[in-house]
Amino acid sequence: MTLRLSTAGIHQQGLSAMLRQQSNVARAQLELTTQQKLITGADNPSGMANAKRLEHALSTLEQQDQDSTLLEHRLRSQEQALSDVGSQLDRARQLTVQAGNGALSDADRASIAGELRQIKDAIIAIGNRDDGTGNRLFAGSRDGVSPFVVDANGGVSYIGDDGRNQVEVAPGLRVGDTDPGSDLFLRIRTGDGLSRTTAGVGNTGSGVIGSGAVTDTATWAGRSLTVHFTAPDAYELRDDAGGVVASGPYVAGTTIAAGGIQLTLTGAPAAGDRFTIAKAPNQDVFATIETLAIALDAPAVTASEKAARQNAIQAALGDIGSAQDHFLSARSSTGTRLAALDDAKDGRGAYGLSLETMLSNLRDVDPAEAASRLALQSTALEAAQRTLIKVQQMSIFDLL
Repeated sequence: MTLRLSTAGIHQQGLSAMLRQQSNVARAQLELTTQQKLITGADNPSGMANAKRLEHALSTLEQQDQDSTLLEHRLRSQEQALSDVGSQLDRARQLTVQAGNGALSDADRASIAGELRQIKDAIIAIGNRDDGTGNRLFAGSRDGVSPFVVDANGGVSYIGDDGRNQVEVAPGLRVGDTDPGSDLFLRIRTGDGLSRTTAGVGNTGSGVIGSGAVTDTATWAGRSLTVHFTAPDAYELRDDAGGVVASGPYVAGTTIAAGGIQLTLTGAPAAGDRFTIAKAPNQDVFATIETLAIALDAPAVTASEKAARQNAIQAALGDIGSAQDHFLSARSSTGTRLAALDDAKDGRGAYGLSLETMLSNLRDVDPAEAASRLALQSTALEAAQRTLIKVQQMSIFDLL
């Protein structure tokens, strides 16, 4: 058998082995220094792509966390504002009850009217609050403007809009921002929230209508029903088409129950006087307070004037009560959104931890494993270097 040897070939093999081991050692040293396995896209293209997706998801979570923090601040500011409006309305109701005291003078009632207007101004100021960063709470999407403006006659206009941002606070979850002022301060049911009673503007008697109620919604069907006094001691209950639903004699304190409604009248109405129960319309909270203040400012000398004032007070009691319920409902809705933010925060934390674990497994180096690998590869490099030196020292005579 003939043995053919190539010193150059053996040398090249040894050199290649040493260079591979040098590369392995350098790589292990780099991973140990950077604590990362994915250093360039060439290392693991699919792994690098997955790492980028995980990093983007974590960045999105961080943005959602920031947005959620700001939203929580705005909603807590709304909750406080609604509580403050509730306190103002509590005082307005106390004043309304006080105004019904027959022993008060016109001056006393004028003083109450003045305090009611102060309450109105306070609620306007609450409606124009900002979130501490210059953005208004209740202007809708026009949060750079004060939404409520007062004209020279004391009328209040809303110049915000009906917009409300939906803020993404977790993957697939959006929570509503603060409510627009149009929903909170303008669109408020009057009366008992379902129906409202009113006295005719041209009434000449001293009749006063108490709070009415719907007893059968199907029979009532949202109709406007009016008590017409055909004589001081007789009435007809007519629907909005003029049809007579019921009729009967009247004495002070009579309760009329027909057509799905019930209402009580006191005092002495005159022939031609009328009292109506109808579907409760919406009215802004500012008009509710101002209407009562105007009625209390007006002097009342005759029996009909005093009855008109008392009817205004009765109507205001119902309207303010509905406004109180409206703002309590808005506070409840705000609390629900704040609870959703708390849940979203917990969810973001758990999801973020899962993403970070996956990213770490994909990208980060196990220091103990990397150190052990570096030691092994350093040993292999030393062996390759010794082998190459021996090859370089070999000659044909070493094989003879």
